[in-house]
Amino acid sequence: MAKYPFLPQAKQHIAKLDMDYKELVDLPRIRDRAKERMYASFELATRLSLEPSSDSEAEVFSYPLAILYATGTGDRHLIERYALFEAQQINRYLEEEKREDVIFEIAKAFGWKIQISEEKPRVYSIHFAKYLENTSKGRLFHNPKWKLVNRALDKGWVRVTPLEVARLLQEEVQKRIEDSAQQELTKVPEEIRKDIDEIKAEFLKRKPQLEEFDQLIRAQESEYPPCISDLMTRAARGQHLSHVERFTLVTYLLRQGISVDSVVSLFSNVSDFKEDKTRYQVEHLAGERGGRTEPYMPYNCATLQTHGICKKPADPICYTIKNPLTYHLRKPRQNAASAQKQAEPQPLS
Repeated sequence: MAKYPFLPQAKQHIAKLDMDYKELVDLPRIRDRAKERMYASFELATRLSLEPSSDSEAEVFSYPLAILYATGTGDRHLIERYALFEAQQINRYLEEEKREDVIFEIAKAFGWKIQISEEKPRVYSIHFAKYLENTSKGRLFHNPKWKLVNRALDKGWVRVTPLEVARLLQEEVQKRIEDSAQQELTKVPEEIRKDIDEIKAEFLKRKPQLEEFDQLIRAQESEYPPCISDLMTRAARGQHLSHVERFTLVTYLLRQGISVDSVVSLFSNVSDFKEDKTRYQVEHLAGERGGRTEPYMPYNCATLQTHGICKKPADPICYTIKNPLTYHLRKPRQNAASAQKQAEPQPLS
């Protein structure tokens, strides 16, 4: 329940204790934990920065209280950001989950029709209606990997891996939190209201930089070439990047107009991160130090292939460009051509 506080068991546990918001006022450990959840979602480079607490009771109760805090702010951007943070936290837990039955039970808790084969390795399949519901909008929509035409489909069942189930459940959790936070806030104690005002004030202070960083992440999903999207994901997860990989990622983002602050923040999860050293290097590549007046250019695709950074993806655009910077220029053309083709009347069979 502490790891997955949205489950019915957690709700039943809270209901059994019959605790209301007035009683939470006298439990600062729960209020503090709820605020920690909110503040963790304001971090730039990561939404996985909140380490699990050893106080499982506080974990269970702080989850609905944090949603109440988000609701009370009335800020759509804040609500979406918090929902994404919690959903990605759940995705991380599911990816690390050793027991396959846990993933299965969580999917069932959301009303999914899901099947697991008897043979090993296990093969998961979910009903195509639920699959489309979680892939036809949001962050998965632009990734060809999730298009139904690119999946194995058997009598209405879509084959998926356990990690893909975890990623789809992330979408489900995010939507549930966003829906919950849209409800009208009932009257709450003054102390809770003060907490909400404090959280909103902190968010508004950070909002300009958060919006730029979120724009960077959204572009990753739709406009960035596969090599850059992969490097961004690895950096945000704190995985090691080689010198060539870091140079490629930083120069690409700087050339796209992303600020030095946002690029530095992207690397804050990497184990050897030192802000002053990273900032110096990024400023140098941005042309703010030394004799240069503009950012360095990313390596050409041929060089990226030599260093194993280009994975030779299925994306057809990658075979028509010589430098990753030109990818986003051709992407709109491909989308327009695809839309036009779909709009053309199909011949009768």
